Amino acid sequence: MPFPFSAVCDLLEQSYRLCQSRKSSNNAAAVHAWFRRHRAAIDAHDADMAALLSTLLPEKRTDRVYCIQAPTLERVIGRALMLGSSRMLELATYKRPGAGVDLAECVERILSVTSGYQPNPVQEGRDQIVTVEQVDELLLGLAARIRWSAPAIRESNAAMSHESRGDLESMYRRLSARDAKWFTRLVLKDYQPLIFDANLLYRACDPVLPCILQIRDDFTEALAAMSSARGGPLLPMAAGRGKLSTKRALATVKPKLGVKVGRQQWLKGRSIKHCIDMGSGRMSVETKLDGEYCQIHVDLSRSKRMVQIFSKSGKDSTEDRFKVIPAIERALRLRTSECGFQEACILEGELVVYNDLDNTIMPFHKIRGHVTRRGRYMNTEQDSQPKPYEHLMIVYYDIFLVDDQSLMDVRHSERLKILEKVVDCERGLAALVQRETIDFGHSLAASALRKAFAKIVVDRGEGLVLKPDEPYIVIDEKGRSTSCRCIKLKKEYIGAFGDVGDFALVGAGFHAAKAKMYRIPNLKWTHFYIGCLNNKEQVKRWGDKPEFTIVCALELPESLLQSFLALGELTAVARAENTSTKLIVPPGIQCPASMTVAFANPAVVDLRCFSFDKPGNTGFWTPRFPAITKMHADRDYTEVLTFDELQAMAREAVEKPAHEDSQENLHWIAKLEGADPRGVAVDAVSQATATTMPTPSPVKTTQSTATADSQESKAASETSHHSHQAAALQTPRVKEAEARREVSVSVISISSSSATSKIRPQKSVMMHGAAKRVMGTAPPPEQSSNKRHCAASLGDKSAAPSVLSRRRRPLENMDANVSYVDSQSIDSQDGQEVTMKLEPPRRPADAQQDVIEIPSSDAEEEDDDDDDDDDSLSQDPSNQTPSQAVAAAAAAALKTIAAAQQPSESHHRAQCRYVGTKCGFVGKTVLLSSSALLHLAELTSLLRSHGVDVPRIIPCVETWWRKLSRRQQQQQQQQQSRVLLVDSVQQGAETKALVARLDAARKEARRVEGDWISVYDWRVLKHVSIAEDAGVEKKYYDGFQDPWRRWYCGLV
Repeated sequence: MPFPFSAVCDLLEQSYRLCQSRKSSNNAAAVHAWFRRHRAAIDAHDADMAALLSTLLPEKRTDRVYCIQAPTLERVIGRALMLGSSRMLELATYKRPGAGVDLAECVERILSVTSGYQPNPVQEGRDQIVTVEQVDELLLGLAARIRWSAPAIRESNAAMSHESRGDLESMYRRLSARDAKWFTRLVLKDYQPLIFDANLLYRACDPVLPCILQIRDDFTEALAAMSSARGGPLLPMAAGRGKLSTKRALATVKPKLGVKVGRQQWLKGRSIKHCIDMGSGRMSVETKLDGEYCQIHVDLSRSKRMVQIFSKSGKDSTEDRFKVIPAIERALRLRTSECGFQEACILEGELVVYNDLDNTIMPFHKIRGHVTRRGRYMNTEQDSQPKPYEHLMIVYYDIFLVDDQSLMDVRHSERLKILEKVVDCERGLAALVQRETIDFGHSLAASALRKAFAKIVVDRGEGLVLKPDEPYIVIDEKGRSTSCRCIKLKKEYIGAFGDVGDFALVGAGFHAAKAKMYRIPNLKWTHFYIGCLNNKEQVKRWGDKPEFTIVCALELPESLLQSFLALGELTAVARAENTSTKLIVPPGIQCPASMTVAFANPAVVDLRCFSFDKPGNTGFWTPRFPAITKMHADRDYTEVLTFDELQAMAREAVEKPAHEDSQENLHWIAKLEGADPRGVAVDAVSQATATTMPTPSPVKTTQSTATADSQESKAASETSHHSHQAAALQTPRVKEAEARREVSVSVISISSSSATSKIRPQKSVMMHGAAKRVMGTAPPPEQSSNKRHCAASLGDKSAAPSVLSRRRRPLENMDANVSYVDSQSIDSQDGQEVTMKLEPPRRPADAQQDVIEIPSSDAEEEDDDDDDDDDSLSQDPSNQTPSQAVAAAAAAALKTIAAAQQPSESHHRAQCRYVGTKCGFVGKTVLLSSSALLHLAELTSLLRSHGVDVPRIIPCVETWWRKLSRRQQQQQQQQQSRVLLVDSVQQGAETKALVARLDAARKEARRVEGDWISVYDWRVLKHVSIAEDAGVEKKYYDGFQDPWRRWYCGLV
């Protein structure tokens, strides 16, 4: 039988009382108990579960618009109950501030006290009982006649019915007092403060329903799909309950054209550390665009209207966004042989306005002039007309369906690869979202995320979106389905980053329904008007009447509202009687409660916002999503921002700077580090902790960023980028050597003004007058001969602390040029090894004596082919492979550099351009992890600035390692300070493998403990240059106090 509406009111009334008594945690138990009690009626074949869900969750029916607000419904109720003037005044009690009731409670009170009125006598028969199905049919008929409802609602059979507001009046005459109260709130779509957990109701109806609603976000369609998956519409749901698992439903039910796919759950990132804690694995870090959400459905079986667009609310907005349809058809190559699908597809993207003149995406408020609302341009009277070079475009970032293939269970990275094949990017018409991939399990993830977000802030972007590489729908261990949990990171989410300044609270209004949200008796104000002072100088100098321009209206948190009530009551006057201030209220300032009172002495409040916007019919910038964070009882309204100051602040915050400001970027990186808990960056510790020092870096463990001009698959290139790059730099001979885990080495001489057999402390001009820099030093052998030899490699987190703890120095004796070993494990690179020896210039004959190759046991087969390798590098260029050509070019370049520098070695000694012979690299042996690094112009420039030459290359680091070990066994070797420069950003995995082999070789050879090699990323040269350059006044090392700590990677 149909489900009675009074039974639903039982649940609503019980849950409302629990909410009012602050026992909302018990609401779940009440919901489950109610569903168990009515299970038979809910699962009956003639019961409409979609109508039940629409009644319990009216806010979900965004496709239905009734155009009935409280004043209109008040008149309808008065006619329905035939109330006289006195009763109508009683019905309007909810409008009086402080009454503490809403319209629904006024209806209940009138029906309860009306003598002789007994609506809906059950004794008259079952036909008089109001059912959920009847209520839902009535509301559907009302919505079908409203132009603002979704096209599917307007085109339904309900549009042909004769439902009108007269039927609404008849319904009130059939309802009891309590049921009429909840019916009133149902029509107004507002049960607040009662808010049901939607997923709780879905699971109570059926455990599989949340998963299906994520695929088809429509009650009727989802229930039909669930019934079909169980075996047909004639099979009662109770009979098949428990047999349909979530995994089977996910495999059976596919997205359907014309039915919106449910949106993902979003979490707010409150700091970089908070994001790192919430995320896991490889995360896609995408630029969040300030536009309108679009879900695009394309059906090639139709000859017309192939494209359908849904908005964020779930409404079909195809009619409103018709201007962007040609851009969609062109991007998807519809009606051409190059189209990336055969039948259908569903995509997700952001609608923005593109400026062809400036080649930029325009601010959010510009969309208003290109998008209609049911055929009308809304609130555009104060806006400039759209220019010919401004047009709509879509930035795509996900895909859910391709032909008959559902992508709900496909990982995010794989969906992006499919998306790149489907969308043809063209500047100004279609683009893929800019993104990079960061491994949150990597020690450098926090630094990478921090730098990416700082760049977004500097570029005046909206924020970042962090998406895990998971399917769109995830099945947990209990078999429950959850949407992929994504993270939004915006500036205003973090600490006080969204603070704007001081504003004046100049007026207030009252809304009865919102007053129910507060647990404050006799509440008179719910909405407050915020203004800027227009004539600050006149008020301060001559005591003129203050003039305020209202810039926004908002609600206060309950704690702030309670503290303000006593203060505001003393200065509140009716707006019509206000003579203390002059208030200018622009027509574009929208608020559900009109201003009824003004404050003679406006309070000063701190305001924060996400950004700035130009609402319709205002013509000026206003705070976007404003919120009050603090009230200042000790400040005067003459200290608030002026209107002109707000406009200047908004333009600076919104308009992208013409030139990139590196100092601003560093400033935001430092602020983000300080925003982590206790003001300490998640990837850094204090100087007092010498055992661990995580090493952040601007990670580009990232995949290619999709731009508007890209037409190739960037996601596919991500997986093979490093392997192709390595292949391009290696000859077949070197590839075979790499397969046998061997590495090549280069020896580079750096001149020093004083050659010493033993490294002595040297003073250098560093940050704050820092002293010596001794790199890679370890405790002397006599101090650690009885201890176990251990190497702090990138793969061992426990080794470095044991080395450091033997020779710890007081903090006051440490300076910016002292090596500080870090035990943090990071990725390292496996590649060719290049050695640079820093020593006084000597004759070539002497240099050759140090180059003695001893073949290793696993490289004997390669020794016979050395001549062939030389021939392969000098062969005809037309017959060379790309990798051979690159290797040949590299060899030729090195020979040219060596030849050019040889004549000068006897006459000129290269020195550091900053501090000369006091450079921190003088007298050190420096190794490069790969000869490919020598092709980096920035690196070679940094090396030259510190006095580095590149005369020759030795091809095998492991051979050099064994040769050095044998020489140490034959004769007493003096300890040397060595530094290995790696590329832990671009080639993390290769670096890790290389250092692991070096660590294993050390343990096998039992090298002396004083012969350590310190491992740094080559970008340490940048920070050392900053430290040694006296011309740089502000020494900043990405939040670290030591330029060496920032890029420290380990010890081998």
